[in-house]
Amino acid sequence: MLSFRTHALICAGLLLALIAVAAGGNVLAASGVIHDPAKIRLPGLIAVFGLFIAFGFSVIPVMVMSVLGAHKRIGQGDAQPIKGLIAAQTVIIWSLWALMAAGLLTALPAMVKLGFFSPEGPAGP
Repeated sequence: MLSFRTHALICAGLLLALIAVAAGGNVLAASGVIHDPAKIRLPGLIAVFGLFIAFGFSVIPVMVMSVLGAHKRIGQGDAQPIKGLIAAQTVIIWSLWALMAAGLLTALPAMVKLGFFSPEGPAGP
């Protein structure tokens, strides 16, 4: 597993990329560079959705390492429940990633079926 600093930098970079893509698309549309926004709607949705998913996954190690690191700093690192959690830190992160991936794999077909990525936008339930 990477260090906390590396995970935090990845998380911050993905958040900045998500903001930059959204802001850049708005600037290009407002300046008239994009003549037909419908043509880039699907690639834009996929890019923003992909960055959003990647950011969501990148937050998990930051949160787990922050909480367990805080317990270490306040002196609870040797307490039995915390000591076990610190030892199983990688297992916790991978378990949460697996749970999130399972949810994504369940939701994505429904999103496509309901038209999340269609030009008209999502249909109601």
